[in-house]
Amino acid sequence: MTTPISEQVTEIIRWIFSSYSRVPRERRQGFDRDVRHPEWTRRLLDALGRPDERVYNVAVTGSKGKGSHAILTAAILQQMGVRVGLFTSPHLIDFLERIRLQGLPIPEEDFVRLGEQVRSAASALPVPEDQYMGPVGLVAAIAALWYQEQGVEAAVYELGRGARHDDVNQVAHRGAIVAPIFGEHLDKLGPTWEDVVIAKMGILTETTAWAALSAQPPLSRKVMAPFLTAFRASGGEVLEVGSDIEWTLDDRGGAAAAVTVRGPGFTAEVRVDERLIPYADNLAASAAAARQVLRDLGRDTRELVADLRGLTLIGRLQRVHRHPDVVIDGAIHALSAAYVRRFAERWCDAQAGDGRVHLVLSLPDDKDAEGVVRELAPLAHRIVFTETTNPTLHFTRDLVALAARMGYSAAHEPNPDDAIRGVLSAASSRDLVLLIGTQSFVGDALRFFGVSTGPIWAGTGEGGAPC
Repeated sequence: MTTPISEQVTEIIRWIFSSYSRVPRERRQGFDRDVRHPEWTRRLLDALGRPDERVYNVAVTGSKGKGSHAILTAAILQQMGVRVGLFTSPHLIDFLERIRLQGLPIPEEDFVRLGEQVRSAASALPVPEDQYMGPVGLVAAIAALWYQEQGVEAAVYELGRGARHDDVNQVAHRGAIVAPIFGEHLDKLGPTWEDVVIAKMGILTETTAWAALSAQPPLSRKVMAPFLTAFRASGGEVLEVGSDIEWTLDDRGGAAAAVTVRGPGFTAEVRVDERLIPYADNLAASAAAARQVLRDLGRDTRELVADLRGLTLIGRLQRVHRHPDVVIDGAIHALSAAYVRRFAERWCDAQAGDGRVHLVLSLPDDKDAEGVVRELAPLAHRIVFTETTNPTLHFTRDLVALAARMGYSAAHEPNPDDAIRGVLSAASSRDLVLLIGTQSFVGDALRFFGVSTGPIWAGTGEGGAPC
């Protein structure tokens, strides 16, 4: 009897984590530079015939917005006629979200078939008992095989928390995108902010020809400077938003807006609606990166026009319900919460006082709860803190007391479904409900509303309605 495809998918996913799981937990703890061995991903790709070298790849790192930079870059390339792959992680609902072609997830049959091929090659590698093959590296190998097989012209890979010791960074990439970097994951990349920047600048490898940088915090830019100088000295090209790249916003209200990006030898017009306006800086870096890819692929790059009004950034300012408006976002610190604040301010201005903002926040112990509350609480009529269905996350802080110290009244409902249900029952049809927090909560919220995380373009399948 043939095993159902869904069970075969589950078995491949179980295998992907088996190498990591067999190493005792204490041997996996510590700084990435001490416990991770991404070289095994490179050896695996070599054993598979180096499929990554047959596609024009771009890698994305950073602390804030690397997922959105990756999606926006792939979307612009697709709009310009490129057959493009997109690799992101973690997934929100469906594991296969991580590997996309033209915005659509890899079919189960292809995932299983190529997963078996990767498993066969990986099993032949002499990985020591005290080391493991990174799960995300195994998924990246599946993606690289699929992209080669499907005739992908360019692929965009979102890296994990670092780069220098990140498995996905082993994928050979001509281009690099660096989203804003700040002091995060200090227990894994640190112990200092400077260490975090050094880890992420490992994205500049011997195969990298150019890098596009979003505007960086001053400390990050200072630490980056010698890496960028050395990269330029070796022939690498650097484009930075704010110096080499400038952008302007033509906002006519509602769905009529455009971000115009200007860089050395090119102009790009990216048409957006209200959801993407807060991402204008990200769009500038992504448009510059897309232009570099198009140039190297031999396309005309003097004037680029891309219409992203049909694009859904899943889990990022994603409207999933009307009357009341319900918007989901994965903001977990002040910088990302500022995107949500700008969106909410525009919503409030459009309502002219006829509508209230309700806020549901899910912020585990390692997230910047104070920064998120500081950005969003001034707009909120009601604040409810909740948790997630992910048992590995910890919620030991008294965030209601934190909000009170900051001058705001809040409530706590640990069950995310009950928290959402309670706020919806209290909201009127004219209100805005913001569901904000860690990625696990974003997945909980998407499941609550029955939203598919499959296609990222409107009109290509089921999914949440774009804002």
